[in-house]
Amino acid sequence: MVLRFVFTVVCLIGGLHDVISRQGCCGPKQWTGVAIQKLGRYDHDLDVASLADISTNVAYDYVAKKISLQQKIHNITTDNTDLVHVIYDFKQKTEYTITNGKVCIATPISGEMWPNCVPENASHLGTYNISGPVVDVYRVVTPGGATVRLSVTYELCYPGTESLLTSGPVYDLTVSVYENVTKGITDPSVFNVPVFCHHRQMKTNYTSSTITELIHRSLLSWR
Repeated sequence: MVLRFVFTVVCLIGGLHDVISRQGCCGPKQWTGVAIQKLGRYDHDLDVASLADISTNVAYDYVAKKISLQQKIHNITTDNTDLVHVIYDFKQKTEYTITNGKVCIATPISGEMWPNCVPENASHLGTYNISGPVVDVYRVVTPGGATVRLSVTYELCYPGTESLLTSGPVYDLTVSVYENVTKGITDPSVFNVPVFCHHRQMKTNYTSSTITELIHRSLLSWR
C-alpha cells in the first residue's frame, strides 16, 4: 500500500528582515525542482498512525499547462517503496497516475491551471533570513480546506519550504523542502503519458488548487 500525504515545515533561521506586509509574488512560468518531504498521517477513529519519506521531482509548465510529479515513496511504517509518476494535463483536463510503471489511473480534472503565484488570500507573516537566502513567509487555507505555511525567495519567488496540515478525523501533516529549483524545463519528456494510460477508464473528479495540494492529492490518489 502506498502511503500518501503532504507536509512542509518552515525552518526559519535568523532575524526578521521586513515587517511590512507584502503582496504575494509570482514565480517563473516554467520551473523544475526537487521536493524532499516527510509525510505523516493519523486516523483518530482507528487510532492508526503512518509515516513516509518522499522525494518528488517537480516540473511545472504554465505555458504547456502541464505539471509532472515523479515520486519515490518510502512507507516507513510498512517498509515498502513505490515509484509514482503523476502527470496533470490541464488542456486535456486529465490527471494520470502511473505506479511502478505498471498501473495507470486516468482521472478527469476540472478548473484551470493556476499561475505560479502566492494565492491572493494568503496572509504575509514576515520576511526572514534562512541561513542566507531571504524569504517571504505566508499562510494560506486552500480550497480543499488544508492549512499551508510556505516560504518563497524574496527576489525571484522560488519555492523554499512548505508545511501542510489537514483536519481530522484523519490528520495529514506534510513537511517539504525544495532543492535545486531552476527556471525552465530541461526535460520535456517528463510530461509524456504512457500509451497504455489512454486506454484506462476515468475515475473521480478533481478540482485544482495549489502545487502543495496537488502533491498532497497525488500522494493520496493511489493505494
